[in-house]
Amino acid sequence: MDSEQISTKLLSRYEAIRRQEHDQITELLEPLGRVDGLPESEMEQVRDALFHTNHPFLMVMAGPFGSGKSSIINALLGEEVMEVGPIPTTDHIVILRHGPDVQRTRSGDVESVFHPSPMLENLSLVDTPGLESVFRTHDEVTRRFLHRADVVLLVMIATQVLTASNLEYLQQLKAYGKRVIVVVNQMDVLEPGDREQVRDFVLEQCSLHMGVEPPVWLVSARQAMDAQQEAPRDEIEWDASGFADIEEYIRETLNDLERFRQKLETPIHICQNVTKSALALVQEQQAALDDHRKTTENIEAQIQQAKREQQQTADEAFETISEHWDETARLGGEAIGELFQFSRGISLFFGGLGELIGLGRLVRRFRKQTRAENAFEQHKVRDTLHQIPAVVDKLGPRLEGRDLQDIDDLVDYTRGAVKKLPPNLSDKMIGKIQAPLRYERSFLRNVRDPLDTILREAERFETKRLDRTLRNTLIMLALWEILTIMLVLIVAVSALGASPDAGSILLVFAIGIGFVLLGIALVPLRGWLLSKAYERRLQRCRDDYLTTLRRATGDLLAHGVQLRRDATAPFTRLIESQTELLDELRTDLQGHQQAFIRIQGGLASLGESRLSPAKIENRDHND
Repeated sequence: MDSEQISTKLLSRYEAIRRQEHDQITELLEPLGRVDGLPESEMEQVRDALFHTNHPFLMVMAGPFGSGKSSIINALLGEEVMEVGPIPTTDHIVILRHGPDVQRTRSGDVESVFHPSPMLENLSLVDTPGLESVFRTHDEVTRRFLHRADVVLLVMIATQVLTASNLEYLQQLKAYGKRVIVVVNQMDVLEPGDREQVRDFVLEQCSLHMGVEPPVWLVSARQAMDAQQEAPRDEIEWDASGFADIEEYIRETLNDLERFRQKLETPIHICQNVTKSALALVQEQQAALDDHRKTTENIEAQIQQAKREQQQTADEAFETISEHWDETARLGGEAIGELFQFSRGISLFFGGLGELIGLGRLVRRFRKQTRAENAFEQHKVRDTLHQIPAVVDKLGPRLEGRDLQDIDDLVDYTRGAVKKLPPNLSDKMIGKIQAPLRYERSFLRNVRDPLDTILREAERFETKRLDRTLRNTLIMLALWEILTIMLVLIVAVSALGASPDAGSILLVFAIGIGFVLLGIALVPLRGWLLSKAYERRLQRCRDDYLTTLRRATGDLLAHGVQLRRDATAPFTRLIESQTELLDELRTDLQGHQQAFIRIQGGLASLGESRLSPAKIENRDHND
């Protein structure tokens, strides 16, 4: 494989890494924009890093006013593109890019100048305001732009090399992590013997104050421009101007892998620093949220505890109501059993006779109460049943009072927690921590009619059906006894006529008495069956009553829980959303960190710029 094929492969791999890096930085901008408190300057650096991956290599000219930065650029291009004068002529950043013809556009502090020079096809030259210009804003503009540089040419005048300010600039540029080349301009004013002394002095001072010895070029922009004016260019004068070193560096840089690596390492370095800073902010905010998250957990725990206590209060009321229903069933059963007692057989028989001959209806007209009503009143069955609504009436206010008190306590507690929030969080809270303006009391009120209907239905069963069943039983008993007596008499008369045997007569009467007693014995059996039917009926009424009440109470308890949550929602919602956001941000940023590490690994594989063709082919095969 020849060198051209190797270069083609390297360029292809570089382009793939460049696209990957560009896409990764584009994706990074979104989570960074959601990091609260991240300085806009760091966001701007990342946007510049994105610009970096999509633009040619940037060579930035920096230095004090009058050092000849603009003159050096003009000399490289061979014409007066940049203004040169005795006063500061550059008050903003100027980027020279390749274009079909000379054009100028400006956006904010940055002016773009397009020029057809072939040198600019893969290189952008950047002219900056003087670092010690009398205009302070020039210094600020320059410093803001230095982080974009792939390489910085620190330009200084031969007669003023490494002044205190120039040393300061070198140290600051080193802090930026930039590759710096010292360019000493106007070397033509020095005697030939003094030039090497200047170079040695610069190297010595850099080593002493910075611990490094950057490349040092001695140049004359005036001589270089004079050489460019000849057609063809005066190469002897060009070499004598020192610009041959700059030109050779540019050519080697743009044709060497080092240029690719520098081009892509700069955005990665920027993005890693900003991502690290953003992660530190996120982790700091997560730590600050921990106590507030515990507060939200405590609020929810109190809400759940209140719900359990309210449910316990309701369950106690349900138990009391159920006991009243069961007591009603027991007392009613006793009342029914008393109506159908065996010992009252004779009176029941005469009562049945009265019903048969119509006296029962006449007697009922003069009675204030029926037999069943009288029995139930004596056993206070209705009194027990009527105690149930009073329990229901007390339940609502008890639950409401506890709800309102708890809500007030929660509001006070949450307001105290809000005061502890830092301003960057409290300003994001939507809504106010306050007790509800209205408490919905209709849940138990709306079921009062259905509950009363169930109670009335239970009472109607007692008074009507029971009396009707009792009359029918008395009539059946009277008929049974009459028929039994008549049959006994008929059989006895027949027996006397046929053979007056005392034993036969006694047997007939014994059988008759047995049938009479059997009829009377059926009365308590009937009462027992009625009692069980009554109890089952009341149990169904009880179940319907409690089901209706539980449903309404459940709605009321849920309403109380919701009111508590609504009252504290602005705070809890803020903490939950911020916690979720920060967790997501941390995951995203860590993912971007890992992605940049992988991209660095790809760049490291490009570092073997002088591999043999066989090694490159083998590595490509493994990839």
